[in-house]
Amino acid sequence: MTAVPGLLMVLEGIDRSGRSTHAGLLEAHLRHRGRGVTRTSLGSSVLSADALRRAKRGRRPDPVEIALLSAADLAERIERVVQPALRAGLVVVADRWTSTPTARAELRGVEREWLDRLFTFAPTPDLVVLLDLDPDVSLARRDDPDPYEAGLDLHLADDLRDSYRLFGTRLAAWFDAEARRRRWVRVAADAPIGRVQARVETAADRLAGLATHRTGRSPAGAT
Repeated sequence: MTAVPGLLMVLEGIDRSGRSTHAGLLEAHLRHRGRGVTRTSLGSSVLSADALRRAKRGRRPDPVEIALLSAADLAERIERVVQPALRAGLVVVADRWTSTPTARAELRGVEREWLDRLFTFAPTPDLVVLLDLDPDVSLARRDDPDPYEAGLDLHLADDLRDSYRLFGTRLAAWFDAEARRRRWVRVAADAPIGRVQARVETAADRLAGLATHRTGRSPAGAT
């Protein structure tokens, strides 16, 4: 793939791990350091976001349909937002990338190899920070869990909160394995917000200081 001067930084983690909060704080930090920044998040495309939300709210959500819509959402954002920003030398801060839709689909029985192929168009991030959170802490931060995020369609438990805890445990294990395999930066997300953000900023500053002109970026489907 053609070399680009920008950097792609991704925050991943289970629900209520603070991804959106820390993405916003990271954007402000990088701007303060004089870097141009663009921020993007899962399910925010113009053409696919509404369809993706409707699919998740269905009584029997189809994991293949949701994976396809997630890929369409990401492809649109890459074309319209991410690639232009990277070519312009900006830092792109992404609240989730391909790992969250891959994890949710695989835990619902979709074949991992198919999912990896589906997302091969996505650029490999220069940095992935996993905001590591215990599912019980995640649940304590939720008043009324979303049925899809709770994995209610998997019939893990009749109670919504019990289902959320059980599905969150599976998600956390999935992210743990992925972080070990891909050597992501791990940050304990149950620490005070300032301490969490300091670690996120340290990882970002290290990358921005050492890799302001990346020599290449290969496609990958499981980041």
